[in-house]
Parts: sequence; structure tokens; C-alpha cells
Amino acid sequence: MTYPSDYPEMPPYPFVPPFDPPGSEPPYDPEEDDDGPIILTPPPSPPPPVWPDDYPPGTPDPGPRPPWWPNDYPWPPPPEEPVVIESPPPIHVWPRLPPDHPYHVPPGYSAPDNLPPGHPGEAYPGMPDYPVVHPGD
Repeated sequence: MTYPSDYPEMPPYPFVPPFDPPGSEPPYDPEEDDDGPIILTPPPSPPPPVWPDDYPPGTPDPGPRPPWWPNDYPWPPPPEEPVVIESPPPIHVWPRLPPDHPYHVPPGYSAPDNLPPGHPGEAYPGMPDYPVVHPGD
């Protein structure tokens, strides 16, 4: 049984309406000008870095090109992006070493930031900091 409706009668599903309504002009059809395939040339390679302008401050002078360095590689090598640690590594608690072990960390101390004086893993005077870049810096 059908019910009266305010909507026009539609064909049964699946219905795909025509793209062009009746009486309209046909879509624009460009003239066939076949010039062949479009060939895009790759962008030019960036210029090699210039010492010392394109290097971070504090970068040591690399000196002359070593004889073993390939001729097709730039010298000095381009600077690398700093490593960004996106998330801290998972916490892992290592088992405690026996007290007679040279790397034993006694209770109340922690490695690597809070080692007892004289521990072999302790930072020596003038030891450079490990270059870590934290997110947000």
C-alpha cells in the first residue's frame, strides 16, 4: 500500500540522478590539443652549506677535506637536525648488583644522577653534558 506524499515519485533504490538536467547545455569539452606528456623537471638541489655561516654556533672547524672523503659528497658535511625525544623511555628498574660488584649502587643513591662519591660511573671533572634536546625547548 502506498501513502500520499508531498515528495515526487522516485525510482527505486539505487537511484543515480543524471548529471545534466534535461534541456541544459552539454558540459564544456576543451579542444583536443595533445602536446604530449607534461614533463616536470626536478627542483634544483640546494646549495651546499657554507662554512661557518650555515652551521650551528660552537661547531668545531672541520679542517680540509680528508683524502678518503668521496669527491661527490660536500665538505664539510651538512649539519644534522638535532634529535628530539618525543616521549621519555619507559621506566625500567634493573635488579640491584651484589654489594661487592664495582658498579653496585648502594641504597639511597641512584644511577646516573646520584652516584656515591668515587663510583666508577661517576662523571669525571670537565665531562661534557650529553646533548639532549627536550620537546618544547
